[in-house]
Amino acid sequence: MRYLLQLLLMCSLFLNVYLEWQRPGSILKGLLRTDNKPPHTILAMNDASMTTPSTSAVSTAINPLALAKQHFNRGDILTAIALWENTPNPLSHIQQVHVWLTQLREKLDRQNTQQLTDILRFVQRILVLKPNDFAALQLEADVYLALDEHNEAIYRYLKLLHLYPEYKQLQDILTQLIAQQLKQLKTESNWHEIITQGQIWLSEQPSNIAIIAAIVEANLALNNTVEAELLLAQLSAQQLKHQAITPLKARLDNATQQVERIPLARHGEHYVLNAKIAGQDIALMIDTGASVTALTVAQFEQLAYDVDYINSRRVSTANGITEVPFYQSSGIQIGTKQKAPFEFGVMEQSHYGPGLLGMNFLRHFDFEIDQHKAELILRPR
Repeated sequence: MRYLLQLLLMCSLFLNVYLEWQRPGSILKGLLRTDNKPPHTILAMNDASMTTPSTSAVSTAINPLALAKQHFNRGDILTAIALWENTPNPLSHIQQVHVWLTQLREKLDRQNTQQLTDILRFVQRILVLKPNDFAALQLEADVYLALDEHNEAIYRYLKLLHLYPEYKQLQDILTQLIAQQLKQLKTESNWHEIITQGQIWLSEQPSNIAIIAAIVEANLALNNTVEAELLLAQLSAQQLKHQAITPLKARLDNATQQVERIPLARHGEHYVLNAKIAGQDIALMIDTGASVTALTVAQFEQLAYDVDYINSRRVSTANGITEVPFYQSSGIQIGTKQKAPFEFGVMEQSHYGPGLLGMNFLRHFDFEIDQHKAELILRPR
């Protein structure tokens, strides 16, 4: 019986060995191989050859600037600039960026609105890292021009001129751009924009006759004769003879010499009219017995920041002799008639009500009051 059991065990063992030998990937076959090659060597080599990157791919992975060049050449400029930003030291590759800027400028006139917008974003990301880069600022200005945003372009060229005053050609470019924009605004009769932008540009180019002439013309178109005269008063005799200024001076003289009828409102036994002092509407009562114009305290507070203190003087009033502070404004305008600059006193005892229009304005005209029509008639002397 014992021998029978041993025989059965031996048979079971041999059967298991045989079945293991026949199984694919048998462990026994691996243990009994006579060569030294590990299993699946050929497969492993094939896998390696399939997954090993090419030399160019390895180079790209190591050098993101090379990948950025590839994207730029394909027209994906925003990805290119993002890769440049993420290089370890972006500004060390600024020469490559300048090459890109040159290439973009050369084809700027062939771009549509979306492409121009992408170029603008491209340039502005460069300016984040290098705010005063000449090439980037100039291309930014040119893109704004291509997008018909001329004021933005002029602003960029002004910035360039401040940063690089040694580049004299920038002054010529700026003068030309301003002249073009003024011409366009005049074509549109956009007088308010001419005044607003012109004053900014004039602060940068105070001797630019084209800007001065445009602002004067705009003020005349808007009947702002005081502002027009103040601007012309700052010019030299030679500048007043300039071909752009001479006809404007004649227009101003004609406007100030015409007969003017100013509507009046009754105030008891007196008449009140509307004047403009330092840009503010001020109600004044005609007083031919007053040598100077005087404002109430409330009226003065409307324009206190636009006038200059002169001095205090003792004057005779209805309440006797009193000390009155005097100020000077940029000018007074009644209708289209004006005088600049203009002095006035402040009646500190009078807080409300109209001020007084005195002879320091009226004496410059032949004047009369038409009581029937309630009008002040002003004629040039």
